[in-house]
Amino acid sequence: MKKKLLILDGHSLAYRAFYALPAENFATSTGQHTNAIYGFASMIINLIRDEKPTHIATAFDVSRKTFRSEKFPEYKANRASTPDEFRSQISYINELLDAFRIPHFELEGYEADDVIATFVDQFKADSEIVICTGDRDSFQLVQDGVTVLYPKKGVTELSRMTPDAVKEKYGLTPAQYPDFAALRGDPSDNLPSIPGVGEKTATKWIQEFGTLKELVAKVDTVPGKAGEALRAALPSVLTNRELTQLRHDLPLHPALENLEWRGVDFAHINKLFDTLEIKALKDRIKALNGEEAKVESKPSEGTLKEIGRKELEKLLKQNELIPLVLSENSAALSFNPGEVVTINRSEISDILLTEERWIIHGAKVWIRSGVLRKVAVDTEVASYLLNPGSRDIELLDVLRKYCGVEISPSSADLFSDEWTPVAAGHVAELWRVLERELEGHNALKLYREIEIPTMEILSSMKQLQDLKNFFESEEDTQIKKAYSAVGHEFNVASPKQLQTVLFEELALPKTKRIKTGFSTDAESLEWLFSTTKHPVLEALLRVREVSKLRTTIEGLMSSIADDNRIHTTFQQTTTATGRLSSTEPNLQNIPIRTDEGRRIRDCFIAEKPYVDLLTADYSQIEMRIMAHLSDDHELIEAFRSGEDLHSTVASQVFGVKVADVDADMRRQIKAMSYGLAYGLSSYGLAQQLDISPTDASILMGKYFERFGGIQVYLKEVVRVARDKGYTETIMGRRRYLPDL
Repeated sequence: MKKKLLILDGHSLAYRAFYALPAENFATSTGQHTNAIYGFASMIINLIRDEKPTHIATAFDVSRKTFRSEKFPEYKANRASTPDEFRSQISYINELLDAFRIPHFELEGYEADDVIATFVDQFKADSEIVICTGDRDSFQLVQDGVTVLYPKKGVTELSRMTPDAVKEKYGLTPAQYPDFAALRGDPSDNLPSIPGVGEKTATKWIQEFGTLKELVAKVDTVPGKAGEALRAALPSVLTNRELTQLRHDLPLHPALENLEWRGVDFAHINKLFDTLEIKALKDRIKALNGEEAKVESKPSEGTLKEIGRKELEKLLKQNELIPLVLSENSAALSFNPGEVVTINRSEISDILLTEERWIIHGAKVWIRSGVLRKVAVDTEVASYLLNPGSRDIELLDVLRKYCGVEISPSSADLFSDEWTPVAAGHVAELWRVLERELEGHNALKLYREIEIPTMEILSSMKQLQDLKNFFESEEDTQIKKAYSAVGHEFNVASPKQLQTVLFEELALPKTKRIKTGFSTDAESLEWLFSTTKHPVLEALLRVREVSKLRTTIEGLMSSIADDNRIHTTFQQTTTATGRLSSTEPNLQNIPIRTDEGRRIRDCFIAEKPYVDLLTADYSQIEMRIMAHLSDDHELIEAFRSGEDLHSTVASQVFGVKVADVDADMRRQIKAMSYGLAYGLSSYGLAQQLDISPTDASILMGKYFERFGGIQVYLKEVVRVARDKGYTETIMGRRRYLPDL
C-alpha cells in the first residue's frame, strides 16, 4: 500500500475554525469556549475521511518571535493579539491531537511552515504528501507528489494546489512563487508592497526574467514608473524574499513509521469530549474506524431542490409556518413533509428580514447579526424550557433527542452548507414534538408570551451596541495598520500631519493644492490610493469609512427617547436648494450601499401594531425632470417605451440591441445620466467609472450625439444663470449663484 502523509498546519487551521464558528454558540456550562476545538476536530475528521492518509503529523507555531521577526521587526506586527477565547482552547487542541493519535511538532524561533518544509524534504521520496494550510507561502513546496489543500472558505471548501493549479492561478511555477510573493508583498504578514506595482506586474517580471535574482541583476533595464518604483523598493523586496523562503533544515528528524496513523483513542477522546460537553462529533469519529454509531441514521428521505426567488415567493403564500435552517451562504426551507428547497441567502435577504413566520433553531444569533428580525418559533428556546439544565440544545442534539434523527456524518459539517437541507427536512417535525411537550408541561403560554418576545427584545437591544463595538474595533485595527505602514504613530485625523506623512515622509504624488498645502480629503486619498496602492492609504480610507459609521451609530444611540424610539426634526429653512433636512439625528445620511450600512438600517423597526417601515421614492425622478425640461425627444421616447431606462439609453448610445446591453454598459450610462443632472464633468465621470478622462469625454460625446436636446438644455441653463445670477425651478424657487 502506497504511503500517504497528511501534514496539518495546526495554528492556521485552528484559527480558521475559531473564526468560522461563533464563540457564543460553543461553550461549556462552566464558560469554556469550544468553537475552535469543535471546528478543528470536525476538519480532522473530514480530512481523514476524504484523503485516507496512512501517516499524519501536525506543525505548530511556538510564538511570534522567530528568526523572521529578528530580521524584520515589523514582520506580522500588524496582527491583533491572540483572543483570550482562542488562547484558552490551545491546550485542549493539543490534547485533542493526542486523542486522535496525531503527533504534533514545533520548534522555537521557527514557524509551522518551516516544520512542514523540513518534513517535505525528509519524506517526499517515501510517500505522497498532502499539506493542509491557510498560508500561501506553502505553495513553494508544491511539486509532483506534494499537494497543498488551501481553504477557500471556512475549512471545508479546499483548493487542491498541484503544480498545474499553481501555474493556472499565478502563471508561474511553484518554485517561482517566493520571488513573486516578494515583489507582491503580503499585508497579512506586514511585508511591504512596491507602490503602484500589483500582482499582474509582479507576474510579468518573473515570467520575463525567470527569477528575482535575474530581475535584480538587470533591474536598470526595467522601464517606466514601475521600474523606478522597483529600484526604489529593492531593499524591501530582497528582505521580503528572504522572509518568504521556507526553511528546510530544521533539526527535527522523526521516523516516518512514528507518524503512522493508528486510529483514534476512543477512551481518551470520549473523556475529553465529555469534559468539553461535545457530543455531536462522537459518532462521526467512530465512523473513521468503521464502527457504527449507536443512534440509527435517519436522514431526510425527501426530495431536495434548488429554487429561485420567484418560486420561493409563491411557496411563501401557501404556508402558515415556514421551517428554516440558515448557514453562512444558503437558506434551506421545507414547505411539505419530505420536501426541502434551498436558495442563496443573498437573493432573499429582504424576505428574511420582513417575513415573520419562521420556525428556526437559534434565532438570536441571526437577529443580532441583522439577518432576521422576528420569528414565530425558536426550537432552541422551546428545548431549553423543557430541560433548563441541559447544555445539549444545538439543533443536531435536539433532533437526535426528540425526533430520533441522526444527521449523517457526511452531512453534519457545520462549516458547510451541506447539512442545512438535511436538518431543514426535520424542523417542522421537531416543532410538532416540542409543542406537544410544552403543552404537557403547561409551558406553551410561557413560551409564546414571555420567552419569544424576550428573546427578540434582547437580540434587538444588542444590535446598536454590537455595531458600535465592531466599528470601534475596526477603526482601531486600521489606525494600527496605518502606523505600521508608516513606521510610527501620527494623528490620522489631522490634515497637517497627514500632509507631512504622505507628501514629505513617503513622497507620494501631490494632490490638488489648497491654502494649507495639499488636499487630504476622501476624494484625494482615493485618487492617491488608485495611483500608488500604498497600504497606508488603504488603511486611512477604511478608518474614515468606519469612523463615519461609528459616529452615525453614536448619534442614533444618543437620540433614543424614553419610548425607545428616535424622533427626528425636519428643517424647512436650512438649505439653499429648498430641500428638507433632517436633524437631531440626521436620518438622511443612514448608509445603504454597503453591507455594514445596511446593518445600521436593520436596527430601525416599525412600532407595534405596525409591521413594516415604508420607503417611497420616485422612479428615476431626475431623468424624468430632465426629459421634461430639455424636451429631448429620444429621452422621452426611452421613458415611453416602458423598458428599463438605462438599458434603453445605453442601447442607443452604444448602437446595440437592448438585449445586448451588458452590465458595464448600463452602469456607465446610469452614472452619466444622473451625473449630468448635477453638472458632472468628463473628469468627474472618469473618476466615477475608473476610466481615463479621454475615454470619459468620448463617452459623453456619444451620449450627446444621441441626446442632443439635453446638451442644449444644460448649456442654456448655465448661460441664463450666468446672465441673471440665479437659476430657477418650474415653481419659481430661485438659487442664487453669485460666483458663477
